[in-house]
Amino acid sequence: MLNIGLIGCGMMGKVHTNAYKNLKDVDFNVKYVSDFIKEKSDFCEKELNTSTATFEEIINDEEIDVIDLCTPTYTHKDLAIKAAKKGKNIFCEKPIALNEKDAQEIIDVCKENNVKLMIGHVVRFFPEYKKAKMLIENNEIGKATIARFYRGGVYPSHGIDNWFNDLEKSGGVFVDLSIHDFDFLRTIFGEIESIEARSAKISYGNIKNFDHGTAILKFKNGKIAHVEGSWAEPENMPINFKTDYEIFGDDGMLNYDSEKSLTFRIQKNKQYTRMNPSNINPYMEEIKAFLLSVINNEEPPVSGEEALKSLKIALAANKSAKEKRTICFEEMN
Repeated sequence: MLNIGLIGCGMMGKVHTNAYKNLKDVDFNVKYVSDFIKEKSDFCEKELNTSTATFEEIINDEEIDVIDLCTPTYTHKDLAIKAAKKGKNIFCEKPIALNEKDAQEIIDVCKENNVKLMIGHVVRFFPEYKKAKMLIENNEIGKATIARFYRGGVYPSHGIDNWFNDLEKSGGVFVDLSIHDFDFLRTIFGEIESIEARSAKISYGNIKNFDHGTAILKFKNGKIAHVEGSWAEPENMPINFKTDYEIFGDDGMLNYDSEKSLTFRIQKNKQYTRMNPSNINPYMEEIKAFLLSVINNEEPPVSGEEALKSLKIALAANKSAKEKRTICFEEMN
């Protein structure tokens, strides 16, 4: 049995709590939960019928096999390194870190201590995205060469001390939000050659940094993608978060919109197919995949190196938006 310590019981901690409650076919036990805010840890403790402990107490417990980090991004480096040095396998929410140096240090320390590291790029596990990847790999729409992705919602006010509003703590829209789409695009289009991005502050109120960004990605194989991310959706919208995409091939297209009841559409040769891919919990699927990688001593599905590549794209988008110019990836290496 794998013993798990869940660190962070905020929004993502609750999402993971729900995933653990419904996860079957893996022998595990969430032995502890931990959060600075008692009412948050109390919630997860009750839901999982477990105990509360401090982070230090958890990593010093020799029975703990896995640390699940659902804490703010700016805490990832210190917590992950401390856990790795205690021999704990680590599942860490995305992004892996706020800069390349910290991300590489996490990766290196995990390797030095022979522990598994997986980063929570959960979009890879969403059925609508898994289906698209499969169809593209099977050439169902011919050669896919152009894509448009959107991901947006209201400004995230749930973070402790409003940390999303601090660029030094969250990395902003590209690093915290659009990185999901940057990461997925890498799995279907490959590595990028250059990026040009722009950003704007759209929301009213006490928002210090840009809350809307758009980027054009050019890939080494000639493919092109447009990615837009927003924390500026109006608060009175019926649905406060949505995602959509269009992927174009030379023999058809794929269309997805999270707001529609039939979310997924394949258009080919003037024929349309609408469907709802299987209703699975992607957070449960990614956690299950990680736990199985620990049990079977296999490489996790989303390694630290994979997460670092996607982080580099998000950081390049920030740099491009700030300097208002195209960033070639040779500059970032």
